[in-house]
Amino acid sequence: MSQPRIADGDPLIGEMIVVIDESSPSNTGGGIAYVVTAAAMLSRSMVEAGLSELFQPGRIRPFHWAREGPQARHRMLDIIIDSGVVAVAEYAHVARKGQQSARRSMLGPVTGWAGAQGATHVIIEASDAATMGRDRNTILDHHRGAGGASFAYDWRSKHEQLLWVADAIAGAVGEHITDQNSEWFARLDGASAIELISRAL
Repeated sequence: MSQPRIADGDPLIGEMIVVIDESSPSNTGGGIAYVVTAAAMLSRSMVEAGLSELFQPGRIRPFHWAREGPQARHRMLDIIIDSGVVAVAEYAHVARKGQQSARRSMLGPVTGWAGAQGATHVIIEASDAATMGRDRNTILDHHRGAGGASFAYDWRSKHEQLLWVADAIAGAVGEHITDQNSEWFARLDGASAIELISRAL
């Protein structure tokens, strides 16, 4: 079986798109807080319209939560809340060397959540070839009992704007669980847009 490829530009399948991204902020006491987020687009067209107006024309750099100022962050959360995005975020406090096993333990369940939401297409932020290969094995293993995943899935770079939604939610969760700033998470939580699950690994 060949390694997964980055599918930037390929057509999206169906209307229920789920995007998956990670965040790994440092803990003040050492190690990291590893977060995997899946966000379901209940209105893909509303999300796409909002993202198309997020920045002034001419900006090339994709949205990245850690690099954005308060204005861009507020506008992104407006898009998420106003369009009815719902998300789940799993997290665990681990040593840096535990990041790989943490990803495996969380990716299966969040893709299971995506299937339960009726996902037609799951997009995972692209990484190196080895990580994407492990991701695929994790998804195959998790859904084997059901005869395979019920949705199409692939890996794409941040040039796929829908991934910005998962990036924002993962970033807000990461800041919250490391006690950096809970303002952004509180907005999502207050809108019932996020389910937070802690894992002991």
